[in-house]
Amino acid sequence: MKKFVIFDLDDTLVDTTRGIDRWFVELSEQRSLGPEGLAFLREEHQRPVSPEETFRAIVDRFGFSESPAELRRLFRERWPRLVRTVDGVPGALRVLREHGWLLALLTNGREDQQRPKMRDGLGDFFDVLCFAHDEAVSKPDPEVFRIVERRAGTELAGGWMVGDSLQDDIAAAAALGMSTIWVSGGRDLPTGGILPDEVVKTVDEAFPILLSRGGQGC
Repeated sequence: MKKFVIFDLDDTLVDTTRGIDRWFVELSEQRSLGPEGLAFLREEHQRPVSPEETFRAIVDRFGFSESPAELRRLFRERWPRLVRTVDGVPGALRVLREHGWLLALLTNGREDQQRPKMRDGLGDFFDVLCFAHDEAVSKPDPEVFRIVERRAGTELAGGWMVGDSLQDDIAAAAALGMSTIWVSGGRDLPTGGILPDEVVKTVDEAFPILLSRGGQGC
């Protein structure tokens, strides 16, 4: 059986959160908000509230002419184009393919939302692309993993999952018999929580693990 790995997209293969910060910097420069304004935008992003409340707070703070909904639309149109591929990812995916790996991408979000983030020919490296919000289910529902399994023509059990979400990627995949690599981004594992098979800070550290440990049929 083929060596098989599923990758998440956001904050795994591409720097989605940094893309959000680039939009804040861009907005601050375009509207002359200054360092204090940029700091407010960054702090507001960290506040545990709904996107609607975040954009309402931004509009109220700076007196923008747009409504919160209009500003959010501007953000959603621009932000994906500010996301960048993590350094070394295209070359590393190419090496996996050269070593006989079957590669799948499983990301929440619709294809029209996620495709703009996939630069550097990223989509061309995958045998299966699954944009979960275009399906009937999304991560962490096991059925969306089964959709990838069927399209790949292989089995989840014995394969690998690489992602940054402990719940949506790691726990969901482990429950289906997959080995897991958590892309921590420098975060600590919660005490008594989910235990990935491997922990890496950035995805570039995951590729040597995959090449050394192999997958199904190895």
